[in-house]
Amino acid sequence: MTHGEACRFLIERLETTWPQDWKAFPVAGNAHPLFGENQALHLSESSHFPFFRPDGTVSWLTLAPDSDALRSAITGLRAWIIPSFAWEDRNRPVMRPSDYSGPLAPALKELSPAGYYRWHSSQTHATTRIPDKLRLWRHLLNLRPTFVSARPQSLFELREQFRLALATSDRHLAEHAITSIDERQLDTAVNSLFMRVQMRAHFKSHREITEEPRLTELLTLRMPHKVRIAIVEAFYEIYLREADESGDKTTAAKIFAADVYPTVAALLAVCSPDDGYPVARTLNYYAALTEPGERKDANIENVFFEAFRVADWRRIQDSGVLLLQRTDCTESLRTILPSALNESLKYRTNPELATFLETLSGPSVPPQTWPQFISQLRKANHSKARQFLLLHERSPLDPSHPGEIHEILESIEELFTDPASASNPQTLELLSESLPLLIEDLVGDPQYPRVQLGSTYLLLLQLWTQQRAHSLHAVDSGAAISLAGGVLRCLAGVDAQVIELLRRWWRDRQVRVRLPFLLEALDLLSAYAQDFGISQGLWIDGVSFIRAQAVDLTLSEQNLWRSIGNKLGFDQPTLDEYLPAATVDDSSAENDPLALAHLQKVAIVSLHEKAAEAAAALIKQRSGADVLVVSELVAGSATRSAHNADVVLLVWAATKHAVYRSFDDIRDKIEYVQGTGASSIVLALERWIQRARVTVV
Repeated sequence: MTHGEACRFLIERLETTWPQDWKAFPVAGNAHPLFGENQALHLSESSHFPFFRPDGTVSWLTLAPDSDALRSAITGLRAWIIPSFAWEDRNRPVMRPSDYSGPLAPALKELSPAGYYRWHSSQTHATTRIPDKLRLWRHLLNLRPTFVSARPQSLFELREQFRLALATSDRHLAEHAITSIDERQLDTAVNSLFMRVQMRAHFKSHREITEEPRLTELLTLRMPHKVRIAIVEAFYEIYLREADESGDKTTAAKIFAADVYPTVAALLAVCSPDDGYPVARTLNYYAALTEPGERKDANIENVFFEAFRVADWRRIQDSGVLLLQRTDCTESLRTILPSALNESLKYRTNPELATFLETLSGPSVPPQTWPQFISQLRKANHSKARQFLLLHERSPLDPSHPGEIHEILESIEELFTDPASASNPQTLELLSESLPLLIEDLVGDPQYPRVQLGSTYLLLLQLWTQQRAHSLHAVDSGAAISLAGGVLRCLAGVDAQVIELLRRWWRDRQVRVRLPFLLEALDLLSAYAQDFGISQGLWIDGVSFIRAQAVDLTLSEQNLWRSIGNKLGFDQPTLDEYLPAATVDDSSAENDPLALAHLQKVAIVSLHEKAAEAAAALIKQRSGADVLVVSELVAGSATRSAHNADVVLLVWAATKHAVYRSFDDIRDKIEYVQGTGASSIVLALERWIQRARVTVV
């Protein structure tokens, strides 16, 4: 029995005993004496319902989603109603799930799994005083402000935000993290620049890398290998790709010698073909231009010491192992090699090297894999476990082994629930810090979502919503939305479970800064969910919060709330009741930022055509602009036409790289859309208008 079915079944059984003047809920609407209780029931909140008995008394049932909510509801009843207008059951006030029997048992187990509370009243109080008390109680609860602490994010939190923003393709939040670190001087300017290069590489903004004013300075510094790869890839994309892919090797070689080699030759000397296709292609031209001796690969000892000088951990490991295996290696070098290689494992994972070093005398090696990290946590060896989380070049999870990945997630879930681990603050802290890294690997996967990992995404979503429900950072909410979208696209029959997880995320911290999350969540559910029952309750919950807190919505936000409500099955009178349409003055061109911008042409680039078309209709209606939807897999006529648009709304999570590359020359027109729904696209356009300060014609 689903949640919606249980709600309907319980109400239908109870209302057969109610007075005749209490009309059915669909007829009476919010005029019903128990309207608030019915709304709370559908939203999985604490609720109270009467059963009118033939002997003139009334038995009340208090339902709650968990034991904490049930205790809170009982405390509230004793403050508001008991004993002045009612009394609790004298034999067994709290009924446990094992005590349920009769026709209502299945519904009660679904709606109140921790048990329910029984109390009684007279019919007079049940029809007059008690409904008014319950209504006033709920009204005051809705007016209660939510207090949150507003403290600056630490460097660790901002770095975590940066990783999650890249994984969920939210460029604005990634830039915000870097800017916050710079403004508050939490890290060196060089490290911030490394982060900026990684962000530009992730979003394929290659020209921003090649034209970086501080690039010359950057190339003289020790840098993470992923930054080296990003720079080489940028130079290949900007200078070499066109000639290389067209087969014009002569022209490509000339361009390499003139524009690429003088800048990135030192980086190429420590790169390998395993670093990706752009690096491999660039290395071909590098090999043709340089002599073997010039590439410093003749003397393995020189290679090792040069790699150590620039902190090239991969080459340190490769050359160090070769030196250990040589019989002519000097005794002094052989003495320092194990320690040097062990140190390299703190920065770059290499399970094979770790196994080899374990056979030698010397310090123990840091964990190199997720199972080893989990093993250290089980042993409460927190310093060793933390070394794995701090690795700069940690090997990502291999999506070709879904069983192993799922086993890792199950082990982490087990540690979260194990009494020994749960009572250890350090263990819980490390477990919590591991979740963003898992999201970085799984959601940041270029082929996300993968069907074979659907159950793993669901497990990670459960862990994330349980552990981060109190967070008000937009990036954490974005991660929840991204995971939920992956689950709904990969698994069937989990709609109710996903909806409940998103609902709990909202219900845990109902504050204004989470309204964008709720809007995005409802947009996602309207596209994928099969049963709109709980989704409708979540929509009602959101608009009720908007009204209670007097939230000022922009015209876009108001229209999107109404549009999503319509997709969830609400009719026009219901939409008007909960969220009245904007007045003529409010919706006029003088107050609409889209109309004020006087846009001529807008392009939406997304493979999710349904959401893109819905967004296009909204934008065209409000701005009058021509809206082009580009859903090509490779750059074609539609992509070329988009070049003439005033702004290109790029849905990063639903765009092919081949199409994105065609916009290299008009990057100043691109606005990245985080999310894939119509609401994300429209709100991204409003953000672009506000930032660009489009002049009113």
